[in-house]
Amino acid sequence: MLILGDLSAEVPDTNAYHWNLEEHSDVENKEQVFMYGFNASGNRALQEACQEFDRKVYFNNWIPCEFAQRRTTEFDAFRKEGWFDEVYSICPYSNKWLNELGVDREYKDIFYPFHKRLIPESLDKEYDVIYHGGIHGQEHIDCLRVMLNYKYRFCSMSSYINQTTAQCLGYATNINLTFQEKINLIAKTKISVCYNLVHINPDHIPAIKSYDDWQKNEAFSEVDGWNVMPQFKTRMHEAAISKTLNLVMRDKWNIAERYYAPDKEFIYFDDADDLNQKIADITADWKNYKQIVENAYNRAMEYTTDKFVETIKEG
Repeated sequence: MLILGDLSAEVPDTNAYHWNLEEHSDVENKEQVFMYGFNASGNRALQEACQEFDRKVYFNNWIPCEFAQRRTTEFDAFRKEGWFDEVYSICPYSNKWLNELGVDREYKDIFYPFHKRLIPESLDKEYDVIYHGGIHGQEHIDCLRVMLNYKYRFCSMSSYINQTTAQCLGYATNINLTFQEKINLIAKTKISVCYNLVHINPDHIPAIKSYDDWQKNEAFSEVDGWNVMPQFKTRMHEAAISKTLNLVMRDKWNIAERYYAPDKEFIYFDDADDLNQKIADITADWKNYKQIVENAYNRAMEYTTDKFVETIKEG
């Protein structure tokens, strides 16, 4: 299988830049081609060079976010992957919906991969709790307020962020870490807080509703309610490989359970009060949570890039 990536739409030094999927590529293979990266779906030069391949496969790690982008004559999420025969994606709800709509390609579920070289050394736990990422909703603000009561780390960037995140940077303990520096900091922390959600801005809603039968996609069930969509976040993998306990907010989808087992490999919390209580309990009795941490680490080894490519090659 020939593997080609186009990461020109990705934020530098984020997850996709560390996959290095091309190391599994067979450049002599003229039967199967696999492409990844958001702009690969529209990279005509790559596609023209591979036009004669029998099997054309694409990995979509962004879905369902493309349906929230303004629909124009130049951009249509229904058509953007039309060159491919198969699309592997991390959103099982969108895959089911698109297959039921009968689009001219097959959508398949797959896990979000990580490269083994990201696994940090075993480090002493210096901090209680960490959240790394943007501040997108009230739940993130509540999380930051709770973490202030502990020996916490809040990591973010100074660019590629929204206004709310920018306003909260005064509480950040670390800004603009490299990806590996971030992983190493997670490894020094007992708990990582995770939200497997994408927030929908008001201007996203008309775009989503412009697609046929959008209501049949379970990922869009809160478009007119909570204004969020489910999306598995790789910070679950990043905590697991760092032997840091995943404390995950329970939501209506609980997509985390497709990859990790609750109470065995991670722990749920329900709201800010529950988050505070769980952090207090875990930090006070850390040794009794080490089996959950070990279980999650072992489970994460099922989601490496080599197993990801193997899954796609096998079809």
